[in-house]
Amino acid sequence: MELHQLRTPADPGFRLDLDGTARFVHEGYTVTVEVRWAEPDDGRYYSKPTDHVEHDVVLTGTVELEGVGVGASRSFANERDAHSMREAMEEVVRDAVDSARYTVARLSARVEETDRKYGARQP
Repeated sequence: MELHQLRTPADPGFRLDLDGTARFVHEGYTVTVEVRWAEPDDGRYYSKPTDHVEHDVVLTGTVELEGVGVGASRSFANERDAHSMREAMEEVVRDAVDSARYTVARLSARVEETDRKYGARQP
């Protein structure tokens, strides 16, 4: 997957703003990704709370349409491992867009159903 970051030079990596965010365009959707240090409470795939690794980060991706959050995803990576970060970023961007599509499809179906049900009553 090719990552297209907004407002940055074209290079193989990605850059975070000072607030720990980056914005990407994937298949026409803008995904905002926030990166922060992982905490033991994040409930990663840890088998025990002591498995928390100092260099783990949480990546959270969100998609907003017209100011409404319609998609979200989350992944973990080791910030010292470029491959881990790249894979997690791709996963978050892809899954946030998939989540947005699913939400929009559900909402569209619901609107159509409501219109059919109540539209006939409208003058």
